[in-house]
Amino acid sequence: MKPLNVAVIGFGVMGKHHANVYAAIPSTRLVAVVDPDQARRTEAKALHAVATYPDLATLLLHQHPEAASLAAPTSLHYPLAEQLLEAGIHVMVEKPVTPEVAQAEHLTKLSRRYGLVLQVGHITRFYRAVQLLSARVNSPYLIEARRLTPNARIKDAGVILDLMIHDIDIVLGLVDSGIREVSVAGHVLNGSPFEDVAAAQIVFSNGCIARFLASRVAPDAERSLVVAEREQTFRLDFSKDPYAEVSIYRPLPDDSGGTHVQVEQVVVHEDNPLRQELEHFLARIRQSAPPIGTLEDDLRSLRLATRLTRQLHEGEPKLLALR
Repeated sequence: MKPLNVAVIGFGVMGKHHANVYAAIPSTRLVAVVDPDQARRTEAKALHAVATYPDLATLLLHQHPEAASLAAPTSLHYPLAEQLLEAGIHVMVEKPVTPEVAQAEHLTKLSRRYGLVLQVGHITRFYRAVQLLSARVNSPYLIEARRLTPNARIKDAGVILDLMIHDIDIVLGLVDSGIREVSVAGHVLNGSPFEDVAAAQIVFSNGCIARFLASRVAPDAERSLVVAEREQTFRLDFSKDPYAEVSIYRPLPDDSGGTHVQVEQVVVHEDNPLRQELEHFLARIRQSAPPIGTLEDDLRSLRLATRLTRQLHEGEPKLLALR
C-alpha cells in the first residue's frame, strides 16, 4: 500500500502529538510541518527530518501533501482549513472545527463539493469507555459531566469550545431527542475575553437533564461522567490515563423486600485514542472505513456549544469577571 503523504499544520502541543503518531504509522509519510515559530520548526526538523515552512502558502508552493492535520490556534482553523480543502487536501482539524457555525457549514460544503475527508478531532469518540457507554445506554434521564484542568493551554477560545464541547459531543450521542431549554453561567478569571469556568444545564424534549461543568483553572484535573437510567447508573472516571474506570450500579431486590445495589466495575485500557483517530482518518481517505461520527454530528455539537457561549456572553450578569 502506497504511503499517504501528510503534513502537520501547527507544531504546538497537539501538533507534536499528531506528528509523532504519523511518524509511527507505516502507511503514512510525514513530509512537512508548518509553524510560524522558528524554534518549533527547528525542533520538528530535528525530530522528524521533514521539510518545515513558516506558513501554509509556502508549503503549497513546494509540496502538495494528500492530507493534513490542522492543529493551529482555533481562530485560524477556518482560513487554513478552507485553503487546504481548496487545494484538494484531506483535512483532520482539531476541535472545535471553527469558532462559528457558518464557517463550519461552509467547510462542510467544500469537503463535499471536492469529495474530500473533513474530520473533526472529537477524540472521545475513540475512547473505548465511551464506546461501551454508547452500546449499553438506552434511555438516560440524568447526565452529569465534569471536565476540569489547571491548564489553560488554549488562548483564543473559551472553556466551552475548548473543553466542554467534548462532553457535549458525548451527551448528544447518547440522548436521542431535541433540546427544550438551555441555561449557562460562567466566570472570566484571567483578563481575557473568554470564559475560564462554565456550568450549563440542558433539558431535552424527552425530559433528560444534562449538566456540564468545565474549568481550566481548577487545582486538579478531573474528567468524569455519570449517566443515570431507571435500572442502571454508569459512572466513568477518565482521570487515570491511560485507563478509564467504569462503574455500573444496578438496584436489585433482596430477601427482606428492600433493595441493594449491585456494582459492576470495568477497567478499560485506552490504547492511544489519538492514533486510532488518525488511523481512522487515513482509512476514510482510502475509503476503507465509514465515519465514526458524521459532519452533521460535528455541526450539532458545535451549534450547541456556540449557543451556550453566545448565551453566556450576552446574558449579563451570568458571566462574571472576577478580579
